[in-house]
Amino acid sequence: MRTAALLLVYVVAAGFGTYTTFRPTFDSGFDSIQTERGDGMLNHFLLEHSWLALSDSNYRGTLVSPPVFFPQPWTIAYSENLFGVAPLYWVLRLFLPYDLAYIWWQIVLNAINFVVFALVARWLRFPHLLALGGAFLWAFGTVHADQIKHQQMIGRFWMPLAAYYAISLTTVPSTKALNRLLACIFLQSLSCIYTGWFLVVGLMVFVPAMIYFRAGSFGELRRFVRERRWAVLRIVGLWGIALVGLFVPYLVVNWGIARWYEECYGTLPTLSAWITGPPGSRWLEATAPYRNEVTLECWLFSGFTIYALMLAALIHLPLMRRESRPALWPVAAASMVTVVVWWVLTLAEAPDGESLWRVARLIPGGQAIRCVSRVYVVVYLFGSIGALAWLTMLIDRIQREWVRFAILLPIVAALIFEQTGYKQPSFARKDFYPIVDQTAESLRGAEVGYVVPLYRDTTGKLAYGADGDVFAMWVGLRAGVPVVNGYSGRSPDHFPRLEHPYYSFTDDQLRAWLKGKYRGSVRVVDALKPGEVRYVVIE
Repeated sequence: MRTAALLLVYVVAAGFGTYTTFRPTFDSGFDSIQTERGDGMLNHFLLEHSWLALSDSNYRGTLVSPPVFFPQPWTIAYSENLFGVAPLYWVLRLFLPYDLAYIWWQIVLNAINFVVFALVARWLRFPHLLALGGAFLWAFGTVHADQIKHQQMIGRFWMPLAAYYAISLTTVPSTKALNRLLACIFLQSLSCIYTGWFLVVGLMVFVPAMIYFRAGSFGELRRFVRERRWAVLRIVGLWGIALVGLFVPYLVVNWGIARWYEECYGTLPTLSAWITGPPGSRWLEATAPYRNEVTLECWLFSGFTIYALMLAALIHLPLMRRESRPALWPVAAASMVTVVVWWVLTLAEAPDGESLWRVARLIPGGQAIRCVSRVYVVVYLFGSIGALAWLTMLIDRIQREWVRFAILLPIVAALIFEQTGYKQPSFARKDFYPIVDQTAESLRGAEVGYVVPLYRDTTGKLAYGADGDVFAMWVGLRAGVPVVNGYSGRSPDHFPRLEHPYYSFTDDQLRAWLKGKYRGSVRVVDALKPGEVRYVVIE
């Protein structure tokens, strides 16, 4: 009976969090989709592309070469490939149309974040209330809800598992813990390179800190490696090969390309960023007098409760007696050290100022990172684990269960309350997908196409620039025709540049790009001129 009641509480919390996070979708009866028309629809394009590459023998692209930036190969390496989370989308596509499959993919993926964090919290023997509160924050926290607009950031459920197996490895070293830790790192990187990279650098601090704080850990690990060296070498070698296989295409395709430090301006977290939530979130007006304006990539605030718990843990842990739960003290201490280190390493005096990120970015892979603000995944992952571990140790000193419950309930209630109130922007599905299909009719049957990167939705709003290019990619996908258009983190070398976001490529630009690569005609279509087509001959 108790188990069923507890399970019901978790289900209710997950359902409530799912509704508050995806309220625009549910309230509209799934007529609206929570994403932006640039990066968000690019992510859907990549998912649908992978589905077609695997399911449609007539598809004009391959898994590693979406039919964009024609005829450039390996264009998947220009952005996230989403291979780690695409299988869920493929399953949904078996019985849902592509637009609804994308919506449900986001919802289910986010629910998995809740389930996994709750499981990890219970494996660490956190009380149920704290496990529920931590899972709610990890899945439905304001900063995470805001980043649904960048769907590659949703699938982060391998991160709590990686932290758990890192704890297991440094507590009771085993080949199972090592194998599962490296598997989680690989799978998180396969799901999203950004979260994979931040997970690795977070663990680079967390694991040494665990070894330092847990007495005897270094000796046990050294003895384990010595006694099981061949098994350790095999596990590390195999997962190393897998990671190399994942990243080599990115290294080859993007060789010589790196983000300058100055390209990170605007995404460097400042003190203001850490107390700024998105429009409509809790405490936004209350914190306004104490902060400066930040860019929308730096809305990192998820309430004062988790900050208060982290700060209390930082102050009290060095003074705390460890007898009650000795296994948790190193976890809490190492987690908080990880938070402090990465908070300091990425903190800037101003959005366009100096920070230790200038040095930290020299860690392999760091020069590919532009959105430094995504360090929030490290801060909230280890901050939640550390704060909840500290609170678990503190509450364990109280003998009476009802007193423990009475103390934890208002804390968890405040934590959850602070994640409500934010309503993420959305737009109507009819303002994108039907317009794509209508325009695709003019392109269908062509050998190669170019779509003018402009369209007008049903409200009369003109979409252009990145939104227009993603629209054009979708038109090519739905028509089954490779297109010269493309949008991603980068473009091919010597790819034409638009002088104005309202403009499209000139005939001379198309000829210059395709000269020596393709001979034939390019069909040019324009969503603003339905039914009209023209051709550019490439000799």
